[in-house]
Amino acid sequence: MRILLAEDERTISRLIKQVLTNAGHEVVGVQSASEAVDHLEQSAFDLVLLDLNLADGDGMRVVTALENHVGPKPPVVLMTGEGSIGADDPRAQRVARVLAKPFELDELEALVRLFVA
Repeated sequence: MRILLAEDERTISRLIKQVLTNAGHEVVGVQSASEAVDHLEQSAFDLVLLDLNLADGDGMRVVTALENHVGPKPPVVLMTGEGSIGADDPRAQRVARVLAKPFELDELEALVRLFVA
Protein backbone atom coordinates (compact mmCIF):
# COMPACT_ATOMS: atom_id res chain seq x y z
CA MET A 1 0.00 0.00 0.00
CA ARG A 2 1.20 3.52 -0.77
CA ILE A 3 0.82 5.80 2.26
CA LEU A 4 1.24 9.56 2.61
CA LEU A 5 2.39 10.43 6.13
CA ALA A 6 1.96 14.09 7.12
CA GLU A 7 3.66 14.46 10.51
CA ASP A 8 5.88 17.39 11.51
CA GLU A 9 7.51 15.76 14.53
CA ARG A 10 10.54 14.15 12.88
CA THR A 11 11.09 11.45 15.52
CA ILE A 12 7.49 10.29 15.32
CA SER A 13 7.54 10.49 11.53
CA ARG A 14 10.71 8.38 11.27
CA LEU A 15 9.33 5.77 13.65
CA ILE A 16 5.97 5.47 11.86
CA LYS A 17 7.70 5.36 8.48
CA GLN A 18 10.08 2.61 9.64
CA VAL A 19 7.30 0.47 11.13
CA LEU A 20 5.06 0.75 8.07
CA THR A 21 7.94 0.23 5.63
CA ASN A 22 8.93 -2.91 7.54
CA ALA A 23 5.31 -4.06 7.18
CA GLY A 24 5.69 -3.83 3.39
CA HIS A 25 4.16 -0.43 2.69
CA GLU A 26 5.62 2.41 0.65
CA VAL A 27 5.57 5.52 2.86
CA VAL A 28 6.10 9.08 1.65
CA GLY A 29 6.69 11.46 4.54
CA VAL A 30 6.00 15.21 4.59
CA GLN A 31 6.07 17.77 7.39
CA SER A 32 3.43 20.29 6.31
CA ALA A 33 -0.10 20.57 4.99
CA SER A 34 1.09 22.35 1.87
CA GLU A 35 3.56 19.53 1.10
CA ALA A 36 0.80 16.98 1.65
CA VAL A 37 -1.55 18.77 -0.74
CA ASP A 38 1.22 19.02 -3.36
CA HIS A 39 1.92 15.28 -3.13
CA LEU A 40 -1.77 14.40 -3.31
CA GLU A 41 -2.17 16.53 -6.46
CA GLN A 42 0.84 14.89 -8.13
CA SER A 43 0.52 11.26 -7.13
CA ALA A 44 -1.93 8.57 -6.03
CA PHE A 45 -2.00 7.22 -2.48
CA ASP A 46 -3.99 4.41 -0.89
CA LEU A 47 -4.09 6.01 2.57
CA VAL A 48 -3.23 9.32 4.24
CA LEU A 49 -1.98 9.45 7.84
CA LEU A 50 -2.48 13.09 8.80
CA ASP A 51 -1.43 14.94 11.94
CA LEU A 52 -4.07 17.48 12.93
CA ASN A 53 -1.51 20.12 13.95
CA LEU A 54 1.23 20.61 11.39
CA ALA A 55 4.01 23.19 11.24
CA ASP A 56 2.14 25.32 8.71
CA GLY A 57 -1.26 25.09 10.36
CA ASP A 58 -4.31 22.92 10.58
CA GLY A 59 -4.05 19.51 8.92
CA MET A 60 -7.75 19.75 8.02
CA ARG A 61 -6.59 21.89 5.07
CA VAL A 62 -5.46 18.61 3.54
CA VAL A 63 -8.89 17.06 4.06
CA THR A 64 -10.53 20.07 2.41
CA ALA A 65 -8.15 19.81 -0.55
CA LEU A 66 -8.98 16.11 -0.90
CA GLU A 67 -12.72 16.82 -0.80
CA ASN A 68 -12.25 19.23 -3.72
CA HIS A 69 -9.91 16.87 -5.59
CA VAL A 70 -11.16 15.26 -8.78
CA GLY A 71 -10.51 11.54 -8.94
CA PRO A 72 -9.99 8.81 -6.38
CA LYS A 73 -9.75 10.00 -2.80
CA PRO A 74 -7.72 7.97 -0.32
CA PRO A 75 -9.11 7.45 3.16
CA VAL A 76 -7.64 9.74 5.81
CA VAL A 77 -6.64 8.74 9.33
CA LEU A 78 -6.43 11.86 11.48
CA MET A 79 -3.76 11.61 14.18
CA THR A 80 -4.21 13.99 17.07
CA GLY A 81 -3.23 14.66 20.64
CA GLU A 82 -6.55 16.43 21.17
CA GLY A 83 -8.49 13.89 23.18
CA SER A 84 -11.70 15.82 22.65
CA ILE A 85 -12.27 14.69 19.06
CA GLY A 86 -15.11 12.23 19.40
CA ALA A 87 -17.38 10.69 16.80
CA ASP A 88 -19.72 13.69 16.96
CA ASP A 89 -16.91 16.17 16.20
CA PRO A 90 -17.32 17.60 12.67
CA ARG A 91 -13.63 16.93 11.95
CA ALA A 92 -14.04 13.24 12.79
CA GLN A 93 -16.97 13.01 10.41
CA ARG A 94 -14.78 14.17 7.50
CA VAL A 95 -12.15 11.43 7.92
CA ALA A 96 -12.16 7.63 7.90
CA ARG A 97 -10.74 7.30 11.43
CA VAL A 98 -9.27 9.34 14.27
CA LEU A 99 -6.19 7.96 16.01
CA ALA A 100 -5.49 9.55 19.41
CA LYS A 101 -1.88 10.31 20.32
CA PRO A 102 -0.02 8.81 21.95
CA PHE A 103 -0.79 5.49 20.32
CA GLU A 104 0.91 2.11 20.32
CA LEU A 105 2.63 1.09 17.10
CA ASP A 106 0.69 -2.17 16.96
CA GLU A 107 -2.52 -0.11 17.16
CA LEU A 108 -1.34 1.90 14.14
CA GLU A 109 -0.42 -1.25 12.20
CA ALA A 110 -3.82 -2.82 12.94
CA LEU A 111 -5.57 0.35 11.79
CA VAL A 112 -3.55 0.48 8.55
CA ARG A 113 -4.44 -3.18 7.85
CA LEU A 114 -8.12 -2.17 7.84
CA PHE A 115 -7.47 -0.19 4.67
CA VAL A 116 -5.43 -2.79 2.77
CA ALA A 117 -7.40 -3.71 -0.33
